[in-house]
Amino acid sequence: MRMSDTAGWRVSLHGDVFLQYVHTYRTRGDYQFGSVNRFMLDVGEPLGGGVLQARTTVSAEPLTLTERGAPQLLQVAFIADGETITDHMHPSPWIMELAVAYERPLTPSTALSLYGAAIGGPALGPPVYLHRASAMENPSVPLGHHAQDVTHSSYGVVTLGLGGRVLRVEVSAFNDRQPDEASTVFFYEGARLDSYAGRATIFVGPWSFMPFYGYLPAASGGHTHGAMRRAGFAVLYNLDSSSVTAVYSANDPVGSERRANTVLVEWKTRWHAGQLFYARAEYVQRTDEELSLVGSVGPLLDVEALQAGYARAVTSVAAMPARVGAYVTVSLVPPSLEPFYGGHGLLSIAVYGQLSIGR
Repeated sequence: MRMSDTAGWRVSLHGDVFLQYVHTYRTRGDYQFGSVNRFMLDVGEPLGGGVLQARTTVSAEPLTLTERGAPQLLQVAFIADGETITDHMHPSPWIMELAVAYERPLTPSTALSLYGAAIGGPALGPPVYLHRASAMENPSVPLGHHAQDVTHSSYGVVTLGLGGRVLRVEVSAFNDRQPDEASTVFFYEGARLDSYAGRATIFVGPWSFMPFYGYLPAASGGHTHGAMRRAGFAVLYNLDSSSVTAVYSANDPVGSERRANTVLVEWKTRWHAGQLFYARAEYVQRTDEELSLVGSVGPLLDVEALQAGYARAVTSVAAMPARVGAYVTVSLVPPSLEPFYGGHGLLSIAVYGQLSIGR
């Protein structure tokens, strides 16, 4: 991060801008020149024996990707300008986090923390893909995002945490209601802190083990769903040279509907001369509603995707490192989806340039 200290305040700024060309093929394919981007500002100040932080994460993707987002086969459908958009990832909202946090040591090895956010993430799921070391240089969004870390931009969150060097436990109450349009800045219609979640993190050297559980009542809008439970487990391995993330997470509807499972494994390694390789493998159970195919296919469908990517540092612009990269994704669909997608195997490619701030 890029940091400065002014009168006791500690300020850090970091972010990424990807300029990309994405092309998805077959019947539901599309292409686009656009930009994936995010910028994070963190301001900290010692206070009362602890540290007070204010932080925000913003994006210009409603402009740089448009309301239709970026092409991505088999991603969850969403609404833009009153139209159902399929096989695209919606743009990030203008503000993804607007939060304050306070952490104070209780003993030399234990600290208590309190997090409150007008927009932010509860203690549910793994670290959001935007901030995972294994995914930072990858501009695409996991297919399992809506069953794993989609609550990272919830409109109202309170989290209490207690932990130390080996174990950290967090519990949250939050509002899971989302606007229909991703470009909405603030949305508190019917807001109530009636969703709850808990997460434990066990630290063992470079490893982190993270079980989580949450309950979400029925919600409409951008993330329409009935009452459900979300549970899973994540394992993260992080070193300077390589990072691995493995996640199992499932949306389990309250009632007779079947649980929808997701599995993700992603990996990144740095090589010499500023080169890096990354890969992502996913298994996702999609509902017919998520693909906007209600009544045309079965209620739950198995899809898989395998992605491989490469990026290389090329120069620096105003002390900000720049890379060029590319990735290829091959997705597999069941026979019932082949008439809608034009085949069993689906291909997506992307080439991009990346400019990093503070990294």
